Amino acid sequence: MEPQGQTENVDFNQEVANSHIDMNPPQIVEPLTGSSVLVEPKPENNVPNNGFPIGYGPNEHLKKIEKPKKPKMSERLKHARKKWSKKQKILAITIPAVIVLAVGGFSVYATVTGMFKTDYSETYKKAKELRVEMQKLRSDSNCDKVIEYVNNQYTAMQVYQTYIEGCRTVGEGIASDIITAVGDTQGVLKDEEVRKRYEILVYAFNAAREGNSQVNGLLNKYSLWHSWVLAESSGNSAHNDWDWTEADLNNAAGILTNSGVKEFREYGEGWLKLKKEAAVSTNTYYHAALGTIGTLADTYNEMVTKQNTFNDWKKQNEPVITEVFPLELVDTANIYTKFEEFYNFIREVYQNNYNQQAGGCKEFVNSVVCD
Repeated sequence: MEPQGQTENVDFNQEVANSHIDMNPPQIVEPLTGSSVLVEPKPENNVPNNGFPIGYGPNEHLKKIEKPKKPKMSERLKHARKKWSKKQKILAITIPAVIVLAVGGFSVYATVTGMFKTDYSETYKKAKELRVEMQKLRSDSNCDKVIEYVNNQYTAMQVYQTYIEGCRTVGEGIASDIITAVGDTQGVLKDEEVRKRYEILVYAFNAAREGNSQVNGLLNKYSLWHSWVLAESSGNSAHNDWDWTEADLNNAAGILTNSGVKEFREYGEGWLKLKKEAAVSTNTYYHAALGTIGTLADTYNEMVTKQNTFNDWKKQNEPVITEVFPLELVDTANIYTKFEEFYNFIREVYQNNYNQQAGGCKEFVNSVVCD
């Protein structure tokens, strides 16, 4: 027998260890593919891969070190507050309170003053200015006068030119800066419904301006033709219709033949040829030396024939400028319709969102009326 109190030393034997049950056997994993897979367990860091966990068998001397847990935020704040000074504690209470009061006060101020509310006053004001221009455009009669007085020999060129320039302005439409000024206001920039109607109106303006792009060229033709009418009328008055000098005939006809307009050039060339023949014949008859009665009669008959030939040709070939070059501006009815839709919408919106400081409308006890 062994003496009591003594322990038996047992040496580690790898063969004996291998014969023991593996306390960390491989895990069987069944993935979605359907086939089983053996997954060997991964040894912990710095732990021998001998099948024994920490604290058992040959790993008895190893101790498992647990990672420290991270404290919660509330615990960290609580711990930090214990280290705060009195001043820091006061600031911690005061600063959030001041922020809350500031945000609340600003919200009340913004609500009372309407800081974040769309101001339609400027949109309404600019729309009214645009309406004035629209009314001028609608009532302008210069283009009608251009057509009406183009063949009138009693309308001075200076007067007729004012009709030309007035009609040119109508053809160009509303000035772009006036239209743009409306688009730069808060009502158009911030309110989608207002912006949609404004864009439709701008499209109508641009379409009209593009459609009237030929007006300038037509007005130049009307101005040139009227100057010809005055030149012919003045020459006939000065020369008793037929007693023109060759120089005066050439100067008058040059208005048409040098115009660069085919229709005018062709008519001017024909007019000069036949008018000159009639003038020569008339001059021959009135300045011929007295001769036999038969000779004077022949000269007279030739003069009358030349004059009639010219008059007949003139009736058949003189261009009717209003037909050859019709002065037709784009129908402005569509523009007026789009503008009325836009203006009425702005007027109603401003009534419902009235800015009393800006004003602009009639104010009653319980209502506001914008015209």
